[in-house]
Amino acid sequence: MAKQKRTTSTQYGRALVQPASLDTEAREVDVVFATETPVPRFGWEEDYDEVLVCEAGAIRMERANRGLPVMDCHNTWSVFAQLGRTVKVWINEKRELCARIKFSQRAQVAELFQDITDGIVKDISVGYNVFKFERVEQPGGKNPIYRAIDWMPTELSFAPVQADINSEIRGTQRTHTVEIISNKQQTTMSKRAKKRGQTTQYVVTDEPVKAGDIITVDGVDGVALADGEVGDEITVSIIEQPAPANEEEEGRDAGTEGEEVENDKEEREEEGDDENDRDEDDPNDDEQRKDSRRRMSAITRATRAAGLPDSYAIELFHSKKTIDQCRAAVIEKLAKRNPKPNGSHGTSVGLDAGTKKRAAVQNALLHRIYPAKFSLDAGAREYRGMTLVELGKELLAEQGINTRGMDKMAVADRVFKRSQSTGDFPLLFEGVIDRMLREPYEFAPEYWDKIARQTSVSDFREKGLYMVGGANGMKKVAEGGEIKYTTLKESKSTIRVESYAEGIMFTRQAFINDDLSAFDVIPSSFVRDWGILRGDMVWGLIVDNAKMSDGKTMFCADHGNLLTGTDSALSEDSLAAAKVLLSKQKDPAGKMIRVVPKYLIVPPELETTAKKLVTATTPAKVSDVNVFANEFDIIVEPRLTDSTSWYLAADPNAVDTLYYAYLEGNEALRVNSEEDFNTDTMKYAVRGDFGASAIDHRGMVKAAGK
Repeated sequence: MAKQKRTTSTQYGRALVQPASLDTEAREVDVVFATETPVPRFGWEEDYDEVLVCEAGAIRMERANRGLPVMDCHNTWSVFAQLGRTVKVWINEKRELCARIKFSQRAQVAELFQDITDGIVKDISVGYNVFKFERVEQPGGKNPIYRAIDWMPTELSFAPVQADINSEIRGTQRTHTVEIISNKQQTTMSKRAKKRGQTTQYVVTDEPVKAGDIITVDGVDGVALADGEVGDEITVSIIEQPAPANEEEEGRDAGTEGEEVENDKEEREEEGDDENDRDEDDPNDDEQRKDSRRRMSAITRATRAAGLPDSYAIELFHSKKTIDQCRAAVIEKLAKRNPKPNGSHGTSVGLDAGTKKRAAVQNALLHRIYPAKFSLDAGAREYRGMTLVELGKELLAEQGINTRGMDKMAVADRVFKRSQSTGDFPLLFEGVIDRMLREPYEFAPEYWDKIARQTSVSDFREKGLYMVGGANGMKKVAEGGEIKYTTLKESKSTIRVESYAEGIMFTRQAFINDDLSAFDVIPSSFVRDWGILRGDMVWGLIVDNAKMSDGKTMFCADHGNLLTGTDSALSEDSLAAAKVLLSKQKDPAGKMIRVVPKYLIVPPELETTAKKLVTATTPAKVSDVNVFANEFDIIVEPRLTDSTSWYLAADPNAVDTLYYAYLEGNEALRVNSEEDFNTDTMKYAVRGDFGASAIDHRGMVKAAGK
């Protein structure tokens, strides 16, 4: 059986109170909260019927045995939202999972318990996590059955029936990995048809197939030669061939009709072995398949961008040409098809019509949202002034969907309920948000990146940082003498990048109402918040006087970078003293490193004093000469809450003091879309990955000012 892994989150299903079990004195009631009745679900890859297997080996009872919390409308953020707890969980003779709920004695719970007693509240919602599904196909084009053979109940909630009946995966919940074991049956193909370039017939079973897609039939990859919906029979051109064991076997594959029966027998035996091999997940086989898919994808993109048929992409794929050679062949074919009038040949490889339309619609939306920043392109003019419903019709029509006679509600239903197959609109708004996130906005300037040095990390684990100054110094080398080598000294300081996110929700109601207000303001707010967040982290290292790897705070007497007392108030004398402290800093080996200050960092209260100290003037006498004129760049930072403290800092590229990092150097915010079909909502998550750390004290001096 084929195995795959996906991510899912807590799911919810309907449970029923058993009125006959009500015990008003003990404040207890029994519920049936899981049966093996199939429940329709909606998924990203496919729709399916879910069955919760109710037997001891399929249910993780750890939480249930300790007692499951009973909540008010899935409110897990407050202990006061807990109404009670299960005191017993069991499987009855009907293969139903049951529980006895004991209610809290709190006064605010009494009203709900009375409603249950009166028969007003009858339904509760059950939360559970699935860790392993067994996927079983059904005949006749019916949705497959997903049997939950490893799952765990997590909580019960009293809520209106409408809230969670037949609900689907909640995208806002924390996700986990679920393993899916597939029993998919595929069309058998003879060994004679397994030769590269030959064809076989395939009945589409999982999801629609487009010409050029790579699908697997009996463990052999092939390219679809036509479009096909579920249940359609299409022709597949084989692109992989199992290597024959020897020349004799290869000869048998090309044998006579009389030999074919025996070959088919051998094939069935071999396919049994192949199935076992696939269960072992041979990494080499996986890599070959991935390479084939990547190659086909690259070739198909090139041919479609050039307006060439998919059959030409398949032809190129079967050739022995590299991807670059295939692209060159596409250009050459275009040149022959579109010769220039002077006899020379040129190319015009551009976007297909659908892609151009979506780009034009996106531009029209950007211009409508923020006309001052986004000018209207020529191709977008025809979509200027269109409502969202009208734009929805345009994009649905581009997908070949007949929109004639559709009202607002019908268009919205198609956009929100079937967007997994016509996903232009979610991706359209995703592109709009992405463009707005990358647009510069006029905010209060941030200067944290001037005082810290950037690095990059490849994952979310802690990364060690290196200190300057681990060398022994240059030594004289006699003729033929030996050079002394040293190694970098690793600091005990580390940096870790973590993820931060915000989200936008776009509802069906907003779509129908033609409301773009969420996209008008929120993306720019995300950009501002992203800058503030990073600034808070970097400046926080200074304000909080971060502890260094030696166990001491960043600014202290032992580090020789702290001025205190009344003489430390910002003045010409204290500025000179701070400069001296920096200049006398030594590396870990004890050598002078001659730190030169570049930035004078002050709170808003000291801005005027700082500017007077570094502004060039024309003095009347020598004693009035401003000795620090133009020597430092002033940074005024409101996060410095101590109104008397100030700092001198060196260029971070000269002396490592503070570090900040992005995941793989990606500074930009990223946006991903997700569709919640239960609530008719498009969700857009904006994410950024960032971390900051203090590595060394030698590049900064603090003056307490008091």
